[in-house]
Amino acid sequence: SRQLQAVKNMTDTIEQMQMVEMVDNNNSSSARTDTVEQMQMVDNNNSSYLDMNPHTPSLMQSEQVEWLKAHLPPNHLGSILSSILGKNLTHDSVPSSFPPSLHPYWKFLKFLIITYLSMFLSREFAKRFGSTWDRELDMDEFLNHNFWDTLTDVTVIYFVGRLGYRRGVDCANFLIPLFMGACVWEVVGTHPELSKNLSCIKKCWTPLTYVVFIGFMMLIVVLLSFQVYKMNKDELLPGRALEVTLILSLTLAPLIGNEDFHLHHWTWAWLGALVFNLRYSWSFASQGFFVGMYANGIGIWGRDPLIYDR
Repeated sequence: SRQLQAVKNMTDTIEQMQMVEMVDNNNSSSARTDTVEQMQMVDNNNSSYLDMNPHTPSLMQSEQVEWLKAHLPPNHLGSILSSILGKNLTHDSVPSSFPPSLHPYWKFLKFLIITYLSMFLSREFAKRFGSTWDRELDMDEFLNHNFWDTLTDVTVIYFVGRLGYRRGVDCANFLIPLFMGACVWEVVGTHPELSKNLSCIKKCWTPLTYVVFIGFMMLIVVLLSFQVYKMNKDELLPGRALEVTLILSLTLAPLIGNEDFHLHHWTWAWLGALVFNLRYSWSFASQGFFVGMYANGIGIWGRDPLIYDR
């Protein structure tokens, strides 16, 4: 689209050059000067494309316009994938059948619906594939003991995770990683050597358990490193570092010293969804994966407390 706009600008400039030749001699010098400056701006905008193509012939401006129209490259694969993965299932604006007062909250409502649906799907996957789940957790138990806490968690993810500044979460770039975190993760966990807890690392972990765990942690480290690099490049690192420090000091720091402290996977998935909050598609996808893992933990075990009640 940028190159097509450059073609249009070049065509307009050529027409202006032709008009300049018809201007009276007394005004032609100043008018021609302005037009030449415009021509230079068009040349600068298109120089990157012309320089990158070694087969570009040396042509007059009018011929370059025709040559560009015939030789503009098609959209590359990255642009095509981006347009497909970023396409929303519903508009980010409120449908006409809904009250207009819902407009500021529409993205938030979509996020709530998708997150709670993920909790339900996680539980159904656990039942279907024979995994373990809290059989005492039914809808009444969830509504009485977990609903308001999870609503607070999801609200914090939405605002601290900057989802209000992104496109709606009902796009493949977010939904596919979310599905992987919520459901595929549960299927993998049915493997006897992968369904091990950190608390039994010395007794029941096998070589396969170590390999998968180390590989997963290496992926997290790579993503976090790239996240920090992009934060620093975008001059966001000090503020985001302070934000993460504040969150940890209010949530985990007071509990770590307690001998009954247990870090459930819904907890560190919730923290991951808060950290991966940049505008880049890979950060958005990572955030979707952690939201899915959070939904997985809540849907299967409920929002268990971080301190065991003996």
